This record gives sequence, structure tokens and C-alpha cells, in this order.
Amino acid sequence: MIRLYKADTANDLAIIKLNSFSKGHLQKFFRHSFKKIKKSHAKNLVIDVRNNGGGDINNFVSLSRYIRNNSFRVADTSAAIAKNFRPYSKYIKADFFEKLALFFLTKKKSDGRYHFGYWENRVIKPKQRNHFNGNVYVLTNGLTFSASALFCNSVKSQRNVLLVGEETGGGWYGNSGIMIPDIILPNTRLRVRLPFFRLVQYNHIAKKGTGIPPDILVNPTVKDILSNTDSKMEVVKEMILKNKNNN
Repeated sequence: MIRLYKADTANDLAIIKLNSFSKGHLQKFFRHSFKKIKKSHAKNLVIDVRNNGGGDINNFVSLSRYIRNNSFRVADTSAAIAKNFRPYSKYIKADFFEKLALFFLTKKKSDGRYHFGYWENRVIKPKQRNHFNGNVYVLTNGLTFSASALFCNSVKSQRNVLLVGEETGGGWYGNSGIMIPDIILPNTRLRVRLPFFRLVQYNHIAKKGTGIPPDILVNPTVKDILSNTDSKMEVVKEMILKNKNNN
């Protein structure tokens, strides 16, 4: 299962589960899901990116636009040390469009690196249609990486958003990716992946070597694992109930 939308009417809650930002026709999925949420008048939304290893930046950007209340950028820096794969081109499997993008959309700057200006300079505006303005709870764990960590950073600290769970595996300062071709090692024929760009997040923290910490820490326990209890989701439901009672 790549993605799932579910309504929990008892808790006035919509749930979006994402196991990847790479597959599953996500932009269409987001359009349909937020249309349903708008129609249902749900006041609470869980976005579950636990075990999400990342994927396409465009997909995380699309999701953020439904949550973010103001404009944002993806990267302070997105740069590679070369603009082609020579002299190892025959060992690296990149598709035609990746090679074109690397050649035409990167520019060498004073630091000697080739910068992908699109992600450094593009200002992304929030969605107007079906934008969600209720309470958002983002579930994270140690297997939340790459584009999922970028998503968490893009919505963290917004007034109506809480990250619930464990520190992400993906870096808070930044990560590597954008273009990740396969390398076929010539002797062993082993296939490995090569993140080609170093990406430093926009409005990043100091370089600490940590993931993105949750606003509410919920660590797994042996008891929860043995009883198959989703403690992170249970904490969210308790908060929703408390807010409901206070209102």
C-alpha cells in the first residue's frame, strides 16, 4: 500500500497514510483526498509519514501546499559537484530527462558547485482550493527519511500543526537526493544508488546531525508492540477529545 485515505467520523478526523512520495499518483490522490476532507468538514487531520523513505520533491511540495498558511521555499542550497557523469557514464543509469535537467538547469557558482536554481529560488504558494485549516497531526518515526523529512520541516512550527512520534531519520539540516541514479559496479554488478545533489533545507537549523524532533515525543514500548497498539495514534485521539471537551 503506497497511500491511503480514511475518515474517522467518531473523532471528527481524516487520515492520510503515505508510505512513499515516489509512487501512487500522489498529486491526484491529494486533490481527491482534500476535496473529501473539505466536503466532510473534518476539523482534524492526521498525516502519517512513518516508514516513508521519501521520493519525489514535487509530491511533498504538493502536500505542503494544502497545509502551509504562507509561501515557502524548498532549499537554501541544492548543489552538485559536477553537471554530468563523466568519466563513469557507462556505469550510471540515469534517464534522458535527468541528464537534460542536470545539463540545462544547473549553473556553476562561485563555490565551484553546480546549483539547481529551481529549488533554491522557487517561491511556493499555499493552495487556495480545498486548503486545510484545521488541526494537523503529523506522525513520524526513525524511518521517516528524505522528502518526508523535508515535508515535516516545511510544516513544523506552524500554529495548527503538531509532529507526534519519534525523531525522523532524515536530517533536519538537509539531506542528499533530487536526482538519484543507479550505479552498476563493473566487477560485482552490484546495483547501488547515488544521490547526486546536496540539499540544505530553507530556513534550516544549525548543522547538528539530527533528525527533525517531534513536538510530542511518543516512543514505542514493548507492551504496545506486543498488544499491537498504535500509541502515536492513540495520543492524537486523546488530544482531539481533550480539545473537543474544552470547547
